[in-house]
Amino acid sequence: MALYGGYRAATLLAKLSGSAWADLGKGIVATFLRVSVALAITLIWTIPVGVFIGTNRRLAAILQPIVQVVASIPATALFPVMLLALLQAPGGLNIAAVLLMLMGTQWYLLFNVIAGASAIPQDLLYTTDLLRLSSLDRWRTLTLPALFPYIITGAITASGGAWNASIVAEHVEFGGKTHATTGVGALIAQATAMGDYALLLAATLALVITVVLVNRFFWRRLYRLAEERYRME
Repeated sequence: MALYGGYRAATLLAKLSGSAWADLGKGIVATFLRVSVALAITLIWTIPVGVFIGTNRRLAAILQPIVQVVASIPATALFPVMLLALLQAPGGLNIAAVLLMLMGTQWYLLFNVIAGASAIPQDLLYTTDLLRLSSLDRWRTLTLPALFPYIITGAITASGGAWNASIVAEHVEFGGKTHATTGVGALIAQATAMGDYALLLAATLALVITVVLVNRFFWRRLYRLAEERYRME
């Protein structure tokens, strides 16, 4: 069965034209850039906010339930509102796609950062106070190294979610019209709608292989670094 499945898959892939493979390559690059931008924006705001919440127990008791309620709202429920506001703007769907990836994945990082900040031992915080370290030095010598394993864990989950969200974010039916942008998610959605199984197989395999390679050669190294150098015992 495995050999037969491989044969049928190879037969389907052989039907794709050179232009289809070129579009697939462009789609992978475009989606990778959107995922990277969404992850960068997520890191910029979740780290300071997560530390602010995680290091203040009274504040955490108030804000964590609020954050959990907000995070439970499906990102796709707000997506039509964003489309309505952004479709007329230059690059509107590209911006909307990044925002949808952001809304669907930012909570993974925020909750991990809150957990990491709340796990910093109090004696280390008191030591930085006794040493009269500046805020910048405290972040450089204690906060960021302590958070590093939690950031990597959250970022791995968030990036995986962003890749999955690309299928919904890059190809949209809205107002009786189809809106699509360059991306592997858009190719998967278009191939599904048209019944183009060859393109669907190629795009899905390309997405899976890209995510696996990124995890293996980028995130896995950072995860190992977090285990070896930034683990608190």
